[in-house]
Order: sequence, then structure tokens, then C-alpha cells
Amino acid sequence: MKRIDLSPFELQVFLVLVETGSFRAVAHHFALSQPAVSRAVARIEQRIGARLFDRTSRSVALTPQGEALLPIARRVIHDLTTSLDEITQSLSAIGGHVAIAALPSIASAILPPLFARLHRDDPEIRLSIIDTLLDGVTGAVAQGEVDFGIAVEPSRRLPDLVFEPLTTDRFVAVLSARHALASLPDLSWADLATHPVVAMRSLTSVRQLTDEGFASAGCAVVPAFEVSHLASAGALVAAGLGVTALPELALKAFDTEGIVTRPLTAPVVHRAICLVQRRGRTLSPTAALVRQRLLMLAP
Repeated sequence: MKRIDLSPFELQVFLVLVETGSFRAVAHHFALSQPAVSRAVARIEQRIGARLFDRTSRSVALTPQGEALLPIARRVIHDLTTSLDEITQSLSAIGGHVAIAALPSIASAILPPLFARLHRDDPEIRLSIIDTLLDGVTGAVAQGEVDFGIAVEPSRRLPDLVFEPLTTDRFVAVLSARHALASLPDLSWADLATHPVVAMRSLTSVRQLTDEGFASAGCAVVPAFEVSHLASAGALVAAGLGVTALPELALKAFDTEGIVTRPLTAPVVHRAICLVQRRGRTLSPTAALVRQRLLMLAP
């Protein structure tokens, strides 16, 4: 038996004509001309292979074949409408998992307030953080392992990624409260260079910017200590073993008891913190909500 091929629109024309009994009403409902409605009905009957309506100058009535089609058409349109509603709800629903990659100094400063608000307002959202170095953040975003990242923009061009400015973070001098320089209201990079320096490892984005700061001040610095973690830098400074320069937000990553900070000048160095997304990728509604909240809460 040959399959009858009717479109949802044709079934809807059939149902509206049954409900209204008027070609004019159907034409108004679908914003069509009456001849267009007549052609559509004729096309339906041709595909069905049977007359569906008895027409007179005053009325339109279903034939027995039309009566047989009516419950089937209603069921098909109901099921289609229900399925489309489910798709709409699924695509617009807020919930599920959102993954973010971020530099450790940013993850500890910016993300906790965001996560606290989301936990309060949208507890159905599950969140995870990959706290890693710059190459790890950009790699995770590029490979689609996370929804978006938070990092500084690297010096090399990454055409597959989009960097959107989020906030700026100024570098400050970090030293023991007992250190001789602690009595000064502000410090220069040259001031720090005259003392043992605690530096982050060369692979970190913080190290790249501190090297630039010392170089701009005309100072060649050989670190007394190199560390991988901010907490280690803080502990060495608190013990009076050296001084360091860190972004202000990074100070939230470790215990600052016994430590003081001073503004760094000559030059003033900032790092631009950006949202990182893969070019051409559309965020899910949930990830888009998290991104929006992050923009609102950024310092």
C-alpha cells in the first residue's frame, strides 16, 4: 500500500476547516487567499485518494472518509505539538553541568562568589572548575572540554579562541610585615630587585608579567626561589625569605597573615583578565546564564 504523504500544515488546514466549516475562516486563520485554501484541500484529497468534504454553497460537511481521517489528524497534530513543546523546554531549560577552566589565581578569587550565588539561586546547576595554567585553560576551551575559560590573553595569537575583557588586576609588592620595605607607602620594581625575589615558575602567566615589570624598570633579576603554587610564594614571603610581586586577586589564594602589600610603580603593571570561548561555539542556556552572572559579579 502506498504511503499517504501529508504535511503538518495540510493536516492543520483540514482540522481548521472541520472546526469552522468555512473556507473563508480557514483563509483568515492562515493568512491565505480562499483559492489557496481550496487548492490545499484539493491537494489533500488527491493524496488521500478520497473526497473528504461535501461542499454546498452554504456548508462544508465531512464525508465518511473525512470522518475516518479526523481522529487520526487530531492525534498527529497533538503529538507533534507536544513533542515540539518538549524540545522548546529542553533547549531553554536551566540546569545541568557547566565546566569552567581558570587560572588558579583567578579560580580562587572570582569563582567562589559566583558559585555561592548560583548555589543559592539556581541549585539545579552543577559546576566544576579546572584550575590550571594558561596553556591548560586555552587548550581545554579549544578542545571543548569546558564551556568557557577565564585567563589572561596570551602573547601568541590563537585564532580559534575569542578573548572578551572581564576585569583588570593590578600587580602589587608582597612582603613580610617585618621587612624593611614595609615601612614605605609604595614601592617600585627597582626596590624589589634589591632584595631576594620569590618568583613563580617561568611557565606561569604571572611570571611572564613580573619579568616584563622588572625588565621595564631596567632590572635583571635572578630569583632566589621559584615556585609553582601561589601558596608556596606566600609562605616564603611570610617567613621573610624574600619579596614578590603578584596580582591583587592572587592574594586570595593563600593565607596573608604576616604579609603586607604595597602598590607597585615604575611601571604600574596590570593583567587583563578575559573570558575565553571557542570561536563559533554557542553556549547552552545554562552556560550562558553562568557567563552572564560572572560578568555581573566581576570585580
